[in-house]
Amino acid sequence: MRHLRRLGHCLAAGALAGAALLPLQLVLWPSARLDAGQLGLAVLAWTSWAVVWLGGTAFLLVEASSLPLPDIAIRRGLDPLLWRWLVTSTGVLVAGITWWNHSRLHDFLTPGQRDALAAAGIGAGLVVIVQFAVLLARGSAVTRLPWPLLFPALLLSAAWGSFLAAPPSPLPGPAPVAPRFQAGQRVLLVSWEGADLPWLLPAIERGDMPFLRERRDAGAWGQLRSLRPYSRAASLATLATGCSPATHGVVARRGYRLPFLGDTEVALLLRGPWSSPHQLPWRAWERIPAPPSQRAPLWEILSDSGRQVGVVGWPGRARAAWQIAAPLAAETMPYETLDGELRAALDPAITRNPGLADPTRFAFAIAAEIGAGAALSHARHPVDALVIATDLPARLRPLWTGDEPTASQAEVLRQVVRLLDDQLQALWALMGGEDTMLVVVSPFGMAPPSSWRRLQGVFGARSRWRVSPEDSPNGFVLFSGPGVRPGTRLRGARLADVTPTVLYLANLPVARDMSGRVLLDAVTEERAAVTPLRLVPSYPAGEPRR
Repeated sequence: MRHLRRLGHCLAAGALAGAALLPLQLVLWPSARLDAGQLGLAVLAWTSWAVVWLGGTAFLLVEASSLPLPDIAIRRGLDPLLWRWLVTSTGVLVAGITWWNHSRLHDFLTPGQRDALAAAGIGAGLVVIVQFAVLLARGSAVTRLPWPLLFPALLLSAAWGSFLAAPPSPLPGPAPVAPRFQAGQRVLLVSWEGADLPWLLPAIERGDMPFLRERRDAGAWGQLRSLRPYSRAASLATLATGCSPATHGVVARRGYRLPFLGDTEVALLLRGPWSSPHQLPWRAWERIPAPPSQRAPLWEILSDSGRQVGVVGWPGRARAAWQIAAPLAAETMPYETLDGELRAALDPAITRNPGLADPTRFAFAIAAEIGAGAALSHARHPVDALVIATDLPARLRPLWTGDEPTASQAEVLRQVVRLLDDQLQALWALMGGEDTMLVVVSPFGMAPPSSWRRLQGVFGARSRWRVSPEDSPNGFVLFSGPGVRPGTRLRGARLADVTPTVLYLANLPVARDMSGRVLLDAVTEERAAVTPLRLVPSYPAGEPRR
């Protein structure tokens, strides 16, 4: 019977945890509009899930603690002491998860969501402090108060109060009338996923990227703070729109739907001591494509201003004069059709590492086809603005970066930067050279795993540490062209600052709901003196062309 009483206490604590975690998930789910029946089903689903998983985990811990403390839960009915310790542990869990999500998901939350999580964390923390004080105040009159019922009520009030007080999510405003573009001005925006300054600067100094060095000395450049935590879809959407994920609505590569809660999509999930999406109860979820961006990307803004825009390699459909999707590996040109000098440099390294041969050949073939497709499409249908995205560094740096780089690894990565530099120079000349506004940006970089991830991998089967974007290392940005201050090192730039700065240099208004700012350090005094900062409410997304 003693074990059954412990089990009952632990399952009740698990139900309390589930009922307190549900409103925190709903805070991250501002588009949810649940009626009373759906809310009741949600409470039932989350509490039953927490009863099994969190309550079961608590029972195992209590059973292990009973070995040195055999007097745990020997009373009939409710054991106030055990229940207080379980509720205290639940409060610590809820407060910890709340503050972890508040700090970890800071870039993905609206100010209202951040305030709601902060209020829930403070409330749960105060409940825990009071619980500890009561546990230590044995024998006093304070302990005779109905704390076993009051503690859970206070914890639930803190969690549900934050949800009820959270403001609704903002909706896109009306589409403004964009002014005409300045005559004769061209834009070339190139995205290199997985590149960063610690990788590019040595290549520049070695002489492998002479064109990038020339543009760096003639423009403004610097480190670019990436979104945290890492999400490729959210990073690209933030780069394209200048808005935070909470505004443009793209927070992950995929979303989830809970059929018993209607058609509302869940995208931003509550982080905790579990792997996503297992915090959605009972695997009663369906994977769905991520919702489209609620704000117009840069190429749509340029198109609406009267310019012809080409988009190459960007995921999804774009409303532009023409678009070239990133080719799949099976659709690329044969590796043998690549430049002979490039193949001659790669073949020795590929021969020594046959396991990396296919992904390396495919990555170079895809990058070459993106550059060739952009040049060919521009020759057939000239455009005034060209937006290109390539993930060649993100594909190959994890494969060819080792703890102790070999000559083969160094040679492959050297060919990566050479190909990027040659393509950039060719596209820049194609778009008009010195009269073109050139923007080279990396939405995220690559870095070895953090100490915490290394500690987690000690018990795994990992034989080497690969660089990756998982810890959200910073990217970089380079502006060059008319109106850009030469020889400027940018500091404190963020990913969302790129699009507002491009719009300002292009004499277009900046949206008020853009979380980025215009990087005035990159603008010459002459351009700033004659170009006022104009604002519009928003740039809502339009329907893409099929």
